[in-house]
Amino acid sequence: VYGQAGINLPRTAQAQYDATSKVAPSDVKPGDLVFFQGTYNAGEYITHVGIYVGNNKMYQSGGHGIGYTSLDNSFWKAHLAGYGRVRK
Repeated sequence: VYGQAGINLPRTAQAQYDATSKVAPSDVKPGDLVFFQGTYNAGEYITHVGIYVGNNKMYQSGGHGIGYTSLDNSFWKAHLAGYGRVRK
């Protein structure tokens, strides 16, 4: 999605986490990235990333395909590591 907008991001979730400015949950906006830890054994702290779309939901790709999901889901709540904004 970011690539289509002409913004280059690193490939891995951890590298994307490292390349963003951290955002407080109260300041998260649509388009910010949502980071998760421990979703699988990747040998890195950050293992998954989604794009925040508003109303406590994100767009993400995973084992059940690509789509919208709620951050209120118990799995995502248990693994939430934080939010990041892409530096321009």
